[in-house]
Amino acid sequence: MPWLALFAILLAIQISPWWYPTPDATAYLSIARSIALTHRLSNLGGVHLGYPPGYPILISPAFLISARPFLELSFIHWVMALIFMAGVYRWTRSLAPAAALILTGLAMTNVAFWIYYRRTLSEVAFMAVMIWAVLVFDSALEAPRWRAGAMRTAAGVVLLIALVMIRETGVLLALGFAAAALLDVRDGKLRWTRGLSMIAAVLSPAVAAMGAFVIYDLATARSAPSAVFGTHLNGFFNAPTPMLPRVIEGLRLRISEVGRLVVPGMFKAYAGRGQWLHIDTIIYLAIFVLIAIGWRRLIGRRRDVLAAAAPFYFVLYVVWAFDADTRYLLPLLPLLLVCLWFAIEPFDHWRLSMLAVLFVAHLAVALGYWTTVEIPRGRLCNKEWAAAAALAPGIKDAVDLVIATRQVPQCARLMLSFLIDRPVPERTNAHDFPGARRIVERTDDPDPPGFQVQQSAGSYKLLVSNMPSR
Repeated sequence: MPWLALFAILLAIQISPWWYPTPDATAYLSIARSIALTHRLSNLGGVHLGYPPGYPILISPAFLISARPFLELSFIHWVMALIFMAGVYRWTRSLAPAAALILTGLAMTNVAFWIYYRRTLSEVAFMAVMIWAVLVFDSALEAPRWRAGAMRTAAGVVLLIALVMIRETGVLLALGFAAAALLDVRDGKLRWTRGLSMIAAVLSPAVAAMGAFVIYDLATARSAPSAVFGTHLNGFFNAPTPMLPRVIEGLRLRISEVGRLVVPGMFKAYAGRGQWLHIDTIIYLAIFVLIAIGWRRLIGRRRDVLAAAAPFYFVLYVVWAFDADTRYLLPLLPLLLVCLWFAIEPFDHWRLSMLAVLFVAHLAVALGYWTTVEIPRGRLCNKEWAAAAALAPGIKDAVDLVIATRQVPQCARLMLSFLIDRPVPERTNAHDFPGARRIVERTDDPDPPGFQVQQSAGSYKLLVSNMPSR
């Protein structure tokens, strides 16, 4: 369709050789490179991954083409986005045929989706696999014959295992399938024997896949005491905040995240910790109530697997009370938009017009942020490659710990980490990392005692300890 082609073109013009570094993006690339070049799993030189290997496996072929395959990775993300778009259009057409095109457009032009689409992070891969797993599972529950249902369930399980290997939270889709199947059994749409057998067939491999990764992750973390990546279980069980305050703050964060995804231009509007009476939080509460009304109408009419999984997903991230911009709830974006469609049902004659206005506003915000913020940021960031590439050979073969001062931009520090395939921590004060024997800092910063300049490149210099090793 012409409109779907237009959405694809809007994404295609963002294909770029620029890299937008983040700590997670650096880790994913290191794992992908180790898979492609050494056929082993390692993360920045260590055996502990800290992240499931699904997304790195998908992007690893790019490293067979180039040492810095950022253009190829951008193209891979574009293909993943098209797969996601096709799935969203097919899914929304089954739930809201009259609004399928505009709901798809709202998902594909959301500024948060564009931000993570441009980064080497797992969001786009996760969303692409998830939406097709939902489609297959929905069709399995609706299959009139046992044989067709079994085959579709098996296909869904394959996608579900892939989803769990991209991000562990994919296992929650299995809970959504189980909830939807039980509702169908209660309503007499499924025989209980068939429903329970389908639930067992889905839950068992999903839990096994997640359990296998968690066991591997914990084992490698214990065997690598110097690993810089923690485990997600540590985040749950060793959180610094007691459970009740954590859940209250997590609820505020997730409610705010829903609003930031839905309301045009508010994706960066954020009230401080505990600010329930802030105007932004009040707006987000109203949006959340609206979405909840729409979700109730949707799940009452259709036992959709994604809708049934959403409460489990939401509660998990309420307990996981960390702030990550809009990254955690971004996979629920298509569902939030469909719930909005159901919520404004009383305005039947105006619904499409309301969504059209929302679409124009979201597209304007996404284009504006990309052209005025992301392009200048990407251009400035990728100028750091020359200095990082010049400093890397003097560090790559050394076994000593190398750190960077806080004055070194994150872009340069993570590019250096990517090139030497080792962590380059940031030094926050003079007493951090006492074992470091190499320091990267800006050329105009004073040399710390006991270090001398080994090399300068661009705005940075590499310092080496002149004290004997212990």
